Amino acid sequence: MSAIRGSTHALSISALVFVASLLPSYVLSADEACSSDSSICGLDKVLTLPSILANISPPVIQTPDWMKPKTVFTYRIETKGVIIADLAEFKQQANATLNDSRGWSRLDVIFTEVSGDSDFVLVLSEASQVPSYAPTVCSSVYSCSVGRFVIINQDRWLGATPAWNNGGGNLRDYRHMVVNHEVGHWLGQGHAYCAGSGQPASVMQQQSIDLGGCSFNPWPLDSELWSSRL
Repeated sequence: MSAIRGSTHALSISALVFVASLLPSYVLSADEACSSDSSICGLDKVLTLPSILANISPPVIQTPDWMKPKTVFTYRIETKGVIIADLAEFKQQANATLNDSRGWSRLDVIFTEVSGDSDFVLVLSEASQVPSYAPTVCSSVYSCSVGRFVIINQDRWLGATPAWNNGGGNLRDYRHMVVNHEVGHWLGQGHAYCAGSGQPASVMQQQSIDLGGCSFNPWPLDSELWSSRL
């Protein structure tokens, strides 16, 4: 039995050697494989992980709008003449208007009050002193904007105008409007006109004087969201 098992083992080894000797005759070269089947051409080019990664481009990630840095406009507060209005209230409400999400902040800007050098000066002025900034442009009746000076007429701040009041506007909305309107001039905008009866007025329309058939509106329209300073 031992002799038989030994001969069987020897036969198995011999068989394996014989089969192995036949394998090369059944292996096609890359060129032969390509000529016999075009679908496997290029298999001789082995792809490794480093070579795959080298050909992958990283995605371009866009910064969302809410993460983009905003432009900062600085302003300081001044007064002119005899002021009877609450100055602290003026400062607070003016800043709230300028940074309201319905206003010029939609230009991706921030308005910051400072005590020193600033981009513009926001002035609360006694009515009689408004013309001193530009006698041919400003009057004692309305607010005005001249160069770096954005001048809010104290009488208008305290009582709005007949046109606004008769149109159903309230005082807080008038204050929004007059600050937005005069700062709008500083941003580079001129006057606008009523686009049609019953439509919201442009904030750059002279709503203090006449609504022209439009409805009062204290905030810039979408079409007004531009500035020559940006």
